[in-house]
Amino acid sequence: YSNGVVANEDVSIELKKGEIHALLGENGAGKSTLMKVLFGIESPDEGQILLDGKETQIRSPQDAISKGIGMVHQHFMLVPSLTVAENIILGVEPKKRMCLIDMEKAVQEAEEIAKKYNFDIDVRSKVEEIPVGIKQKVEILKALYRGADILILDEPTSGIDVGAKYEIYTIMLELVKAGKSIIMISSE
Repeated sequence: YSNGVVANEDVSIELKKGEIHALLGENGAGKSTLMKVLFGIESPDEGQILLDGKETQIRSPQDAISKGIGMVHQHFMLVPSLTVAENIILGVEPKKRMCLIDMEKAVQEAEEIAKKYNFDIDVRSKVEEIPVGIKQKVEILKALYRGADILILDEPTSGIDVGAKYEIYTIMLELVKAGKSIIMISSE
């Protein structure tokens, strides 16, 4: 960083299809910073990122998403006043004529992706009315809806009860069975 702090130095990670990697460490250890580099939020000073064996540049989150990388942040990036479906499709909305959002199709697509990954979620619910564990699932669905093959989960079990943690771990196992790769950041 510009203040001279070195967040990461000489770090190598290899992630294969269908794997879960856990980055463990105390707060401030550089875990999230490393993943922000992979997701294009931070820029590395040196080094390289290889995707499918080829060097690639990731300059923005849109770049990462276009390369099949999704990130679920520790602090939710959901709009509370919108429904689950509206949050899932936000930014990549299905359109009708004259640039109008096709809400029927949005709900249908949100229901389809939830069903595909066995998420028991009412996509018509307002996000402000659902529990934290369900919000975490909505964030995961958002990344999957955008085509993520690699999911970065930043503290996915922070602030949720034991039952919800178990659900998140079960979801992670199901996703790797479906061929997704996961990097999970945790200080627990």
